[in-house]
Amino acid sequence: MSKTSFNSLCNKFECELCGKIYKRHSGLANHKITIKDANIMRPTVYDLPERAIEETRRILIYHIKERLKQSSKHAGNVRVMFSCTESQFFGVFKGYIHDYFPKTGNYKCIFKGINSYSTLSKVLGDDNWGVKYFLQHQKTFVLSYQQPSNPNDPDPLLESNLCQKPDPLQVQDPDPLQEPDPLQDQDSDPLQEPDPLQDQNQVNIHKAKKRRICKPKPVQIIIGWKRKEKSDVRNIVYSSGFIFINFIISRMKDIENFY
Repeated sequence: MSKTSFNSLCNKFECELCGKIYKRHSGLANHKITIKDANIMRPTVYDLPERAIEETRRILIYHIKERLKQSSKHAGNVRVMFSCTESQFFGVFKGYIHDYFPKTGNYKCIFKGINSYSTLSKVLGDDNWGVKYFLQHQKTFVLSYQQPSNPNDPDPLLESNLCQKPDPLQVQDPDPLQEPDPLQDQDSDPLQEPDPLQDQNQVNIHKAKKRRICKPKPVQIIIGWKRKEKSDVRNIVYSSGFIFINFIISRMKDIENFY
């Protein structure tokens, strides 16, 4: 069951890519129209020949693979940015753009979920765009999806347990035959001053609980385009377009080549 269909049972409609939640189906429908409009060619974009688009794809793959190092110190969150025209970006990612911001002219694509790697393989025309192999059966790759650590645990990327009702078998009513403990029902001494250290401990415990229940960030690949504009002391303006790619790098043993 998809996120959108499951959340509709709870009167919530969620975009599967960006995670935006709408109270009505019409809100999600308008959001999808906005995504469709983001993939319409604008006056600032011109048609490129397929050969030029293919060269842009190879440049993208080159910059991604250059960040895939053998050492573990290079693993984790990575941001790649290099010069790219708006037309080059649109030529490669047309049909997969999720957001367009008219005020700035920026674009954003979101690739998330179990099929995100294969989707980008189709966009870039290369199945090995996000993996690099090394000696001693090592490989470094772009992390596009993370399986749950335990098959019985819920997937943190799929917030499917938000709408679960409590188990009535686990909700126990108090025993009417059990007498209350008089020592527990005594009122606190009005002459006793509150302990400031105890109050501070309660605040720290509350903050720790809030940190523990924070929703983990989803594993996703963000690819966008933006224009940078600068000027000198004489207010002479110069600008250029840049493509940026945010992703996570991981490493593992290449089990397939062990034998």
